Amino acid sequence: MDFEPFQYMRYAKRLEYADGIFMSGSGMSPPKSDLLSFEPADFSLTSLCSNYGDPRNVAWLADKYGCGGERILLAAGSSEANFLVYAAQLNPGDKVIIETPGYPQFFSLASLVQAEVVRLPRKVENGFLPDLAQLKSLMDDNVRMIVLTNLHNPTMSFMPRETMQAIIDLAAKHDALVLVDEVYIDHLKPGDDYTAFSLGDNVAVTSSLTKVYGLSGLRFGWAAAPERLVSRMLDLVDIVDPELPTIAQNLAHRALEALPRLRPVARRLHEQNWPVVEEWLKSRTDIEYFQPPGGITVWLRVKGIEETGNLTTVCRNDYGVLVVPGEYFQSPGWLRIGYKIEPTRLRQGLELLGKAIDDFRSHH
Repeated sequence: MDFEPFQYMRYAKRLEYADGIFMSGSGMSPPKSDLLSFEPADFSLTSLCSNYGDPRNVAWLADKYGCGGERILLAAGSSEANFLVYAAQLNPGDKVIIETPGYPQFFSLASLVQAEVVRLPRKVENGFLPDLAQLKSLMDDNVRMIVLTNLHNPTMSFMPRETMQAIIDLAAKHDALVLVDEVYIDHLKPGDDYTAFSLGDNVAVTSSLTKVYGLSGLRFGWAAAPERLVSRMLDLVDIVDPELPTIAQNLAHRALEALPRLRPVARRLHEQNWPVVEEWLKSRTDIEYFQPPGGITVWLRVKGIEETGNLTTVCRNDYGVLVVPGEYFQSPGWLRIGYKIEPTRLRQGLELLGKAIDDFRSHH
């Protein structure tokens, strides 16, 4: 079977264990144990966990999204949830509109199900929001799905509710699904966020406990979607996931109960470290950047450098700084920089990054 490899994931997995100042990740570090209140019974192999996940977790998510449990599907992270949506919704030859710059998994998944990709630009001059008139021109009755992220990956741009509503309404006119990966949305302050799931009957949203909450090791993700789509996704689950890990489901139950304590941790980290990053960015006349409303990454362009793959190699090999080239997000010349590390280390990393950029420019 021919498909487009998920090259960024291979890069990210290798970089996470490499030597150097780690400024390439977009997920929080694991929370302190006292915030989670795990109990010995949570590590039991016998629990309420069913073949489709712990009923307590389904009920918690159903309450979160204001729907019945039949519209909730538990998965091994948002990555698996995204795959299940693609595989359940699309057939070979269907069109899928995908934002660009965009998370590369979405393009790999399209190739896996043999769907035709139509790119929807999200441009810096528009605050990395989609142009609705352009989207309308791309729509036809062969478009079966529109794929978005909110907060946008890689820029962390926040899509206003009115814009999202307009996209969902447009998709509905063509009987198309809108898939919104909301794995970063909780980086915003409570009340500043919303879920696209509430805006239409043709919406599927995915998320997990990974990016904002630092619990990637649990592999606990989910989708909230139309009942007919969830039913089809469960057909796929029966083939590949006989049972979700019981202990992970138990621990996820505790984590969901602890989210009111965990969410402020991520917000405080953004508010602590963003001024450090912004000070460095403003000191550079050769960098254009998008100011994120939350999160722990910044998307920036290095003026005069048309590709950043070789630049990141110089950063790593010569200066010990690990960052992500924009090529992985269809954007040569851009970089995604993570800033979850402590401020002193962050300042050191930014200083070395600046030296790497100057060095690279002087030789190219």
